[in-house]
Amino acid sequence: MNIDHKVSQLLVSRVCHDLAGGISALGTGAELLSEDNQMADEEALSVIAMSAKQSSARLAFFRMAFGLGGVAGDTITTDELKDLVQNFIEGGRLSLVWGAQNTRISLVPGKLLLNLCLIGVECLPRGGTLRVEVSEIDGRLGFAVSVHGVGAGLRPGMEGALAVDADVDLLNARTVHGYFAAILARSLSAEMEISAQETDEIHLAALM
Repeated sequence: MNIDHKVSQLLVSRVCHDLAGGISALGTGAELLSEDNQMADEEALSVIAMSAKQSSARLAFFRMAFGLGGVAGDTITTDELKDLVQNFIEGGRLSLVWGAQNTRISLVPGKLLLNLCLIGVECLPRGGTLRVEVSEIDGRLGFAVSVHGVGAGLRPGMEGALAVDADVDLLNARTVHGYFAAILARSLSAEMEISAQETDEIHLAALM
């Protein structure tokens, strides 16, 4: 699987952008600790604990979604993928409905599912529900990611990024993971589909 140099740079930029908020909050917590009163200490420790947990969850998610993983061997369970997604959205305005029995799948399909989940999460700027289903259809592994919430919609440029013939020069840090998902799908000879069947609802699917 060959990745364009610009795509690699954009993926790094995306990770840095998502981690910046948590790291900044850690700095805020450290500043509060420097203030000489008990209330500031309690508030600071709360901020630091929450920010550290969020940053750790995002690192784990991106390591699996974009990197070489962090699991032993070349497979991962759907329960492990569920935990990565749940921890990634924890503390936000999203709820996760995971419709999959625990099973072990290869890492590349696992990465594809995480990237589809990330695209889905970003379709819900005002919060909502992220529903994930993993199933076997005629001996083929299938993923279905659907989101429902007020104002649900793909980010500008995302639909183009998901296209097989996407122009790399038009990608940015907010759409690059869509292109990466398309590359993963292509490496798996998977069919991908995106649809908006109802208002405030988006569906993404992949069939290996």
